[in-house]
Amino acid sequence: MAIPITPVGLGDTVRLKKPHPCGANEWEVVRLGADIRLHCCSCGRSVMLERYEFDRRFRGFIQRAEDRERAGAGGTGAGSAGAEDAGAAGDAGAKNARDRF
Repeated sequence: MAIPITPVGLGDTVRLKKPHPCGANEWEVVRLGADIRLHCCSCGRSVMLERYEFDRRFRGFIQRAEDRERAGAGGTGAGSAGAEDAGAAGDAGAKNARDRF
């Protein structure tokens, strides 16, 4: 029987089959690909699992990254001029970041 691929995203907090030895059962997804890197939300330990192994151990989501962003993105009522200024500053920062690599 094939194990279905779990649709996880960066920043999702997940629950796995067994708790970590520190006692916590909450993991944050910090890397995706053929392997998945997880950080323990209690002690900060980092582990890397193969995608198959992660899908086999996965038991559910505690919090999705999209839900966390929506909760933190409450409108502050800033005017459109403020948004334009922030966008221009963000573009300049992105350009400088590209030049460094």
